[in-house]
Amino acid sequence: MDKILYLPCFDFFNHPQRPQHLLWELSKLGFEVIYCNVTRSLPDFVRISPTFTLCGNVDALDLKKSYIMWLTHGPYADLLFNFNLRMVVSDFADATVDEFSQFAAYDEKKLEAADLVLAASQKIFDDLYNRHHNCHLIKNGVEFEHFNRSLSKGRIPQDLAKLMTKPIIGFWGVLAPWLDFPLIRTAADMRPNYNFVFLGAASTPVVNLPQGKNIFYLGPRNKEVLPDYARWFDTAIIPFEVKPVTLAADPLKAYEYLACGLPVVSTYLPQLEGMADVMLSRTPEEFISNLDRAVFSGKNPEAIESRIAFARRNSWGMRAAQVAKIIDDTLAFKIG
Repeated sequence: MDKILYLPCFDFFNHPQRPQHLLWELSKLGFEVIYCNVTRSLPDFVRISPTFTLCGNVDALDLKKSYIMWLTHGPYADLLFNFNLRMVVSDFADATVDEFSQFAAYDEKKLEAADLVLAASQKIFDDLYNRHHNCHLIKNGVEFEHFNRSLSKGRIPQDLAKLMTKPIIGFWGVLAPWLDFPLIRTAADMRPNYNFVFLGAASTPVVNLPQGKNIFYLGPRNKEVLPDYARWFDTAIIPFEVKPVTLAADPLKAYEYLACGLPVVSTYLPQLEGMADVMLSRTPEEFISNLDRAVFSGKNPEAIESRIAFARRNSWGMRAAQVAKIIDDTLAFKIG
């Protein structure tokens, strides 16, 4: 199989994002992956599976070998000439607007260099489809078996146990600038009978985070323990601001929540339409009303099974199988 090379961007050991998931699953399908991870101290090469190697030193790569370059970070488009590349896969995970607008200048370079373009959402796909001859919609997915274990029995995490006197409204992920903090504050004020629990590190100044007697920031948690928290959530939320970057987003956490069987309440993000029974909310009032619906009827067994079935059909393994077929077809076309 061809070697797939990924230059350093996301730390492989942090909460996995789209590249880690897809590349890991591709390695399980037989592709040999070299994942450069210089964001932490590592030896030059560490093999963590027969087909997946972490590289702690880009300079140690054998430049005589041929690679498939997996390109997500736009500025690396300027470095492609340094490598012997059989193929370039340009993966567009986010729209280069708002907080990511500094990378917009590299979009055209990623397209020009690419033999294959992947888009993580329908909105991104629609924007790119007429700009590249080999563009495919590959949405995000979920580690289904991992998150689905929240439905088995387990202990209450110690820091959550004291909050179980009220229904738990849960969130995990980065506390980023695109969260709708006024909405969170309003919902907490209007529903003092719910506890709002946030798991994740803050990338925005702490002074901006809404405070309240029923709002709790428990800090970042490793992916391994998230199902242990989800087991005790009454509903999960995606309280994103509605703006260009989120209108094009396909949030990973939506798939993760659904794999846990949880009802999901979100602001109005078009990419989530038709996703199991995710409840989309156009106004704060509708968001709060959907919270009530989720808390009081969200644990219906048929609804839980519907969410689980959707998540099962959208695993990262399923996504990787699609990508593997497209890569094979693209290489065959180049050769033939």
